[in-house]
Amino acid sequence: MSYGYGEFEGLESLAEIELSGGSWEFDLLGIWKGEDGYYLGTDSGCSCPIPFENYQRESLTGPLTRVQAVEESNSLAGGGYGQKYLDAFWEGQE
Repeated sequence: MSYGYGEFEGLESLAEIELSGGSWEFDLLGIWKGEDGYYLGTDSGCSCPIPFENYQRESLTGPLTRVQAVEESNSLAGGGYGQKYLDAFWEGQE
């Protein structure tokens, strides 16, 4: 079966959160959910490549519990640009 970039078999894409706020590049945290837990992945680059185009499901961190996923994603965001969006995302998941 063919999947688009950032789509992985058995995982639902929940969010892509921009961590740096750059204008011609991306620095993304992707969050997915499967039957066995949450999965996280980060990708960055200029405006030319497509985010997560070189990723396989095995490239993602997971499965994680919700608590583990919140802790790891907060660590990756580091209180920077994307933190407020990340906080709002997790609040909506409760």
